[in-house]
Amino acid sequence: MALIPSQLTQATGKARSLIAERSVRAEIVQSQREIQQADHVLFFAEGPGQFYQLGVWLGTFERLAQQGLRIGLVLMDSLSARQALGASTLPVLFTRSMEHIESKLREWNTKSISYVNNAQRNFTMLRFNGPAHIHLNHGESEKASMVSNQLKAYDYACVAGPAAVERIMENISRFDASHLVQIGRPQLDSLELEGPSEKIRVLYAPTWEGDSEAMAYSSVIRLGERILAQLVNDDRFEVRFRPHPKTGDISAEAKKAVASLQARFESTIDPVKDASQSLVWADVAICDTSAMAYDAVALNIPLLLAAERPSKLRDGLPQEQHLGNANGLAERAAKLAASGVAGQQKQLALYFFATTEPGMATKKLNQLLSGL
Repeated sequence: MALIPSQLTQATGKARSLIAERSVRAEIVQSQREIQQADHVLFFAEGPGQFYQLGVWLGTFERLAQQGLRIGLVLMDSLSARQALGASTLPVLFTRSMEHIESKLREWNTKSISYVNNAQRNFTMLRFNGPAHIHLNHGESEKASMVSNQLKAYDYACVAGPAAVERIMENISRFDASHLVQIGRPQLDSLELEGPSEKIRVLYAPTWEGDSEAMAYSSVIRLGERILAQLVNDDRFEVRFRPHPKTGDISAEAKKAVASLQARFESTIDPVKDASQSLVWADVAICDTSAMAYDAVALNIPLLLAAERPSKLRDGLPQEQHLGNANGLAERAAKLAASGVAGQQKQLALYFFATTEPGMATKKLNQLLSGL
């Protein structure tokens, strides 16, 4: 049976990871980055295609380490481990053996294991008794994946705020609310403010196509060309295009659409690694139903929401902040940049996030971990 593109990509990725194992282990030793002691570990079993899920938490855990917590990264893919070595100064354990991981966790007397997604391998790790198992997720949104019954498996689920608690309790039957900890968005605690600009800075950051119809929130195929063409051809704007890194993993059409947009609008490709920092750069953000939209709300960035499905975010925004079919986009974006954040969007920030005060979200996570 022939492999479909996503399966072929996965198979190729696994082969590359296997080939790289020896050299990655040597890199860890040579850079003296082996974990000696870790009271709290960040566990990641996925390959580099999903590394963004881990990447958005590395800065937070770096700050926690600077605040005195003994943190380690435990990875089960060599290429992800190599990326972690370059993206962080935290100590690393790389192994494909769950038994080896459990042996080390016992040796370190680890108090907590944090997870950034609901990957299948998490549920093998969850068999390990002793440490608290903490679900972090890699963003706040109203996607269907945010109310997975899998959340029941963790001792704690860290969520952004009241909206997530409400969403989970309404959609997951028999869930124990005492397992939810509202911490806000620690990733937003250390961003550098941008200076003024003569042009209106607009970030278009669509999400990926999803792995099912229920998860299909992307505007790339439907509106991507229309959005970028209107803004790029208007001298008032400076535009950045930041498609989700997983775009095209499932859909050949989405992959083709993004490749075409990147080629045609090459000058707009976002050069910034940190997605949150890209939002701080923007005067206006155009986003789908995804963590980027909710982070824009938390950061008080005027938002144009490219979403057709009902959501608390969509319902709470003024009608003029619904992108719709993007007619007259340039004038709408200019007007939104000039008027600033609407009161309704500011109210949504209070609903979706337990705190937007700089530094407080990291403090809340530190308090949870330190109390274990």
